[in-house]
Amino acid sequence: MKSLFSSQDSSIRQASKNKAAQKATYRFLNNENVTEQELISACCERTEILSKGKNVLVLNDTTEINLQRHRGRIESGTGIGLVGNNTDIGFFAHLGLVVDIEAYQAIGYSSINLWSREIDKDTKEIRGYRKLAVEEKESYKWIKCCNDSTKVLQDAASITVVGDRESDLYELFTDAKKQSTHVLARNRINRKTSEGSKLHGILKNAALCGSYKIQVSGDKRKQRQPREALLEVKYSEVSIQKPSNKKDDRPQSVKVWIVEAREPNKQDGICWRLLTTHEVTTFEEAVQIVEWYQMRWFIEQVFRLLKNKGYQIENSELGTGWALRKLTLLLLQNVLRVMQMLLAYNSASEEEDAGLAFTTHEIECLTLLNIRNEGKTEKLKNPYRPNSLKWATWIVARVGGWSGYKSQRPPGPITLKNGLDKFNQIFIGWMMAKDVGTQ
Repeated sequence: MKSLFSSQDSSIRQASKNKAAQKATYRFLNNENVTEQELISACCERTEILSKGKNVLVLNDTTEINLQRHRGRIESGTGIGLVGNNTDIGFFAHLGLVVDIEAYQAIGYSSINLWSREIDKDTKEIRGYRKLAVEEKESYKWIKCCNDSTKVLQDAASITVVGDRESDLYELFTDAKKQSTHVLARNRINRKTSEGSKLHGILKNAALCGSYKIQVSGDKRKQRQPREALLEVKYSEVSIQKPSNKKDDRPQSVKVWIVEAREPNKQDGICWRLLTTHEVTTFEEAVQIVEWYQMRWFIEQVFRLLKNKGYQIENSELGTGWALRKLTLLLLQNVLRVMQMLLAYNSASEEEDAGLAFTTHEIECLTLLNIRNEGKTEKLKNPYRPNSLKWATWIVARVGGWSGYKSQRPPGPITLKNGLDKFNQIFIGWMMAKDVGTQ
């Protein structure tokens, strides 16, 4: 299946070296005996091993795979339904990306959930959506990710599940506490508390504990320039009350901490209100919570690489939804490797071994490619520890067209994606030649 990952997009015709390989790929993706759950389990097994003894974050979020342009071609009833606007067709993917806090490195996935909305489903009003138990709602994805991650990461030193506003669910906090898993969610609801005031009122009266500066990235699409922002920080311990419409047997209240990081005197400035089950008693602990929340860019980068900025899954020409969903699961493994290389190269450390992202045979092939891609001068020598992930990233970036000079910008995600595509093709040919040579 490695040939699947060697093209600029998700086109199997382009990725396959010949018609035989193309047919084999189609057979695999359309094979009913190869289930989504088997592929998901394979994704998570390695994560379980690599997370042992580590303090990890689980950055979780949802992306929409929109296939509306292929509506007349994709077979109906094959794992495809309605997506965000309830008109277009496609499916959703909710991922839990595991990050080693100390190493600032992606380890793998602890939860992957694919689904779509039924095309002929009644409206929320007809179904009485507000009165449904959370287990019957789409928002259960946040709790499922937490539950899945707790099982997969059972040998981790600590687990903190991080989500955006949509994950601000009372049930998520109560269920996570039962499992000794921590939660960090951006606050969405001005909840009632046992202290008599609502959350935002408690924050308003909380004492300012300190301030610090952060660098805010620019955004060309929004015509936003990079800038420095001063954040004022508050925190408070609170006991949030169970919403009155919740009739299950969960506790009537749950103790959490709320942290606010806000730009003062700025109408449209940053204002992060974060709920967490972590105890927060100092300014430093509050800042740590904010920094963990900011690491959500990892999962956002994963989605960009999977879609329009990388493997372009929405352009695939596969004819069934089930095959497209399997292809998505396979491509997520390559997206992970690009992320791991990107993080390794931008790190000041060279401690991470290439074995995090590459097999023993792949490292052997990389060693030969390193010789070919090094220049005659010291400026074009691979400067990193042999067999480190940073060393491997330098080689893949060179294969992807990067100049190799330290004076140039470091390789970005698309350069690394292109280099990995080419490396996969080189590796296939190298392994074939090696096999022939040993016969």
